[in-house]
Amino acid sequence: MASKLDHILPMITDAKDSGLTLASIRAKMIGKAGAKDRGREAELREKLAALVSSGAIWGPLKHGVAQYYFASGFGPSIETASAVVARLALQSGAKLLSRPILEKKVTGMNRRFFPDAIKHAVANQTIIELACGTSRYYLHRDVAAERFGFDQSTATSALPAPIKTPQQIALEDLLPVYRRLKAEQGGFSAVKIFDLQAALNLPKDVLHRLLVQEAQAGRITIHPTTSVELPADVIDAGIRLPGFAEPFVTVVVKNEP
Repeated sequence: MASKLDHILPMITDAKDSGLTLASIRAKMIGKAGAKDRGREAELREKLAALVSSGAIWGPLKHGVAQYYFASGFGPSIETASAVVARLALQSGAKLLSRPILEKKVTGMNRRFFPDAIKHAVANQTIIELACGTSRYYLHRDVAAERFGFDQSTATSALPAPIKTPQQIALEDLLPVYRRLKAEQGGFSAVKIFDLQAALNLPKDVLHRLLVQEAQAGRITIHPTTSVELPADVIDAGIRLPGFAEPFVTVVVKNEP
């Protein structure tokens, strides 16, 4: 039995991302007849525990009624689920995906990693998170690049493309003006893009690129209008996104007192 158990690691390694269930390992190692032998069952579980402890394999990962084991570096993870999220966003094109819809599309064992996977994708800037009230919508960075003219000449599949603007401006340049405008409106956090553009004296496309970049990085949120009574110039200064009839006209900087 002991020598036979030495084949567990090669078996699990050969399974790669599919992994092996405890039931299939048990069937191959001790067979149906030996499954009721508590000694052999205990020996099998001890071997699996030792392999997990050594880092050679990981598990068990419960999926349905089955328990899966994977060789180190294989199987579902935050990274694999994040890649699924990014692929779904890309396939959606200009149609924004809400968080609940996106979560439903992430199936199988990757689904359990969805909350961390979406944070990973946003943090790595493979997708952009957009706020609409309490709802969150997602857009792939390549679609945003096409929509907003991002420079992707040095982009890789794992890193966001650098964004170049005609003028050198960063969030640090925007913050003092944002804070002043916020104070002038009694501390209300949502500042109009029109007011920022006027105060910074920037071309609209330059400011829009900065705001989308910072929204992509998760440092700000942009919000659509909920009123048809806003002045035309305020509406015109807003960011228009696919899937929304109304433009995004206000900005909220996160972690601002």
